[in-house]
Amino acid sequence: MESYKPKNILITGAAGFIACHVANRLIRTYPDYHVVVLDKLDYCSNLKNLKPSFSSSNFKFIKGDIGSADLVNYVLVTESIDTIMHFAAQTHVDNSFGNSFEFTKNNIYGTHVLLEASKKLQNLGWSKRTTWEEGLRKTMEWYVNNPDWWGDVLGALVPHPRMLMMPGNGKNISDISSDSYVQKNSTQKEMVVPAVKNNSSIQKPSLKFLIYGRTGWICGLLETIRTNVAGTLTLADVCREHGLLMLNFATGCIFEYDSDHPLGTGIGFKEEDKPNFTGSFYSKTKGMVEELLKEYDNVCTLRVRMPISADLNNPRNFITKITKYDKVVNIPNSMTVLDELLPIAVEMAKINCKGIWNFTNPGVISHNEILDLYRDYIDPSFKWTNFTVEEQAKVVVAPRSNNEMDATKLKNKFPELLYQRITYQVCL
Repeated sequence: MESYKPKNILITGAAGFIACHVANRLIRTYPDYHVVVLDKLDYCSNLKNLKPSFSSSNFKFIKGDIGSADLVNYVLVTESIDTIMHFAAQTHVDNSFGNSFEFTKNNIYGTHVLLEASKKLQNLGWSKRTTWEEGLRKTMEWYVNNPDWWGDVLGALVPHPRMLMMPGNGKNISDISSDSYVQKNSTQKEMVVPAVKNNSSIQKPSLKFLIYGRTGWICGLLETIRTNVAGTLTLADVCREHGLLMLNFATGCIFEYDSDHPLGTGIGFKEEDKPNFTGSFYSKTKGMVEELLKEYDNVCTLRVRMPISADLNNPRNFITKITKYDKVVNIPNSMTVLDELLPIAVEMAKINCKGIWNFTNPGVISHNEILDLYRDYIDPSFKWTNFTVEEQAKVVVAPRSNNEMDATKLKNKFPELLYQRITYQVCL
């Protein structure tokens, strides 16, 4: 049999504990192999696991979900993949009882997506050996014939940690105790059922989130002041009186490129810099309230800029907005990728972060770069026209803020935070 030598290898889930060792070893030992890593960086993976490979020329990381057929197909074609090593999966069996949908979506559907995508490429040598029905039958048969493999499943009745954050869910580990009993029926040999308790001292979730805000155009200058300044300060006051942390989702549109932060130099505005953009009344009020909030010791201000997400149907998504414009300016800006940064905001609340934070992905990306990616990933026929800032000023109600924000503080706190262009590719 002729020996096989791969050229372009795709490793899924390579930021996980097992797969990272495989990826790092292949990259180090076989420099002729081009290794592409696809991982969505879920709870059971960490980008730090791949740190030994960061500087290698034969290594490429893509943050993404194997459940996305479009992304998987794109990666297989553009990277000329001839070998797949599939590790991506939701792990820890006890988690599956409280979060079973995610397990089905990743471990079954994700694998199916990968198989379907590989079928389209003959060079992967894929062939079907077992029908879906037969495979499912054998899997179920194995679980029925090996009941001892599971051991004690009492802990599986405890809700998944994510479920404890849901409103009205007062269950906790203490609800499942020695009072539990074993129920038998015709379809199941044994089922552990927690006894009903009348416990008035049920432990409440340690964290609760009140999400408040107003979006859309605010009519009138006074209403803008009431909402952006007075309303925000009132909320901060109430939160302080009750000993609560307030996450203030603010804006980075209070800066513009200047002589100390020139366009294209990579010198970004830091958290301690004073606002220098007052071209719009909105920006003026946001800069004003940010200065006032510095006096509060219970506020965490997150400066958001030009937010984007993978939801291209949302008209407020920055990607969606600029694809609808007749003309766009082409200026590099710092932006906020919601899919990655919103979960970080929750973590910041959990660890009681305070003060001002530039809440953007590191680096900058221009309007043209975004639209290039949109054309490459979404609509190959998409075209657009540029115009200058001076031409734009003639057609907009108020000047627009353009700047680069220094995300070093956030990156140091959360090293796994990805750079602008990588996260845009994931969103598209």
